[in-house]
Amino acid sequence: MARIAPGNTPKLAYTLLLVLSSLFLYLDLQYKSFTPTKNFFNSALLSSNLLIKNIFFKPISNLYNLTTSKNDLIKLNQSLEDALEITRIENFLVLNKAKLFKNNKGLINYIESSTITSLYEIAAVSSFDTNQYKCCDSHRLFLFNNSTPFKEGGTVINSEGILGQITDSNNRVSEVILISDINHSMPVKLNNFFCNASGTGRPRILECKYDSSLWPESFSIGENFYSSGLGGVFPEGLLIGDIKSIRIDDDNQTIIEIESAANPLIQNHVMVIYPNDFK
Repeated sequence: MARIAPGNTPKLAYTLLLVLSSLFLYLDLQYKSFTPTKNFFNSALLSSNLLIKNIFFKPISNLYNLTTSKNDLIKLNQSLEDALEITRIENFLVLNKAKLFKNNKGLINYIESSTITSLYEIAAVSSFDTNQYKCCDSHRLFLFNNSTPFKEGGTVINSEGILGQITDSNNRVSEVILISDINHSMPVKLNNFFCNASGTGRPRILECKYDSSLWPESFSIGENFYSSGLGGVFPEGLLIGDIKSIRIDDDNQTIIEIESAANPLIQNHVMVIYPNDFK
């Protein structure tokens, strides 16, 4: 059913309201009667806006800016740490240049080689199972390949010394066997004494076994072993580590424990070199 509009319109009320509004407008234009009221209203509105912004919106904005700044600082700090690692590794190369390159001709031939585009390659660690490294016999880490996969047999070094060698590569990563792996051994020397130092499966520990009747050598705790260069895998004369303990086993063999100077846990970047290419 349609509703009927009311017939008695309050015309007198509309007329009074119109007259009153006109009066207010006249007084405001002529005498500025309502200027203080308008100023008070505008001031209250402005103060309310500032208060709302300071209480609600500004803290949120500050929190966002603080988070963004922290993320930028974290990224910058990481890039500086990476640059510092690379510098330390390069310093190791410079300090051991005489051991790595026998003469200037070898250095020049290495640089001009068509198969090698740089003196060395810096690689980032892809993955390293530290739990397995600390508990088990297999000590392996993996490197991200650069433009091409690393070649098998490449020596892997950090800023403290030799870590291991490349054993396998695919299109994305290369596997490194550490010198402490139970399946790894390397020829080392101390003065005129030579032996094959085998990995023990314990972090940074290698062992040399020998018959004291054949090698009447005397050793002391803390003496340094160096790479011998025999076998053509590792450069000659690089520090491997120092003697940690000396004992006699049940077969009357002398066992020398060597603690590696290079700790694989300290850096996320390593250097890969190929001794056979320049020695």
